[in-house]
Amino acid sequence: MKRRRRFLIGGLIIVGGLSYLIYGAMQEAVVYFVTPTELRSETTPPDRFLRVGGMVLPGSLEQNLDRRTFRFRITDGQESIAVYFQGVPPDLFSEGKGAVVEGRIGEDGVFQASTVMAKHAEEYSPHPEGEDPAKKRSFVPARSTGA
Repeated sequence: MKRRRRFLIGGLIIVGGLSYLIYGAMQEAVVYFVTPTELRSETTPPDRFLRVGGMVLPGSLEQNLDRRTFRFRITDGQESIAVYFQGVPPDLFSEGKGAVVEGRIGEDGVFQASTVMAKHAEEYSPHPEGEDPAKKRSFVPARSTGA
């Protein structure tokens, strides 16, 4: 009976430890971002690192001639925030598309982004609508050399 109790207590300690490790790893892996409306509604110190997500406001994207300095606005449909980014944005980054920016708010109220990530559509289509991929195949099977 004593041996069984020790085994049960040991098992509970191991399961509890594993649960704690998994929970901790999940908390670090989850990436939260705030919207411009949430950002405007709270007082944020200028040195706090943030992630802000929304859509790049059409007509707001400006880039310098060096193509490494960008100014644009991120909106959630209610509020928008000015963003300044110096670097190379991802290929999918453009006006009217979703984006998440990481950085800090400057004293002038402009978000100084250190990273820009493009959000992609949540729907996936392996081929354009109405196109049958089986009809598009135009290859000739390789012939066996008998080797």
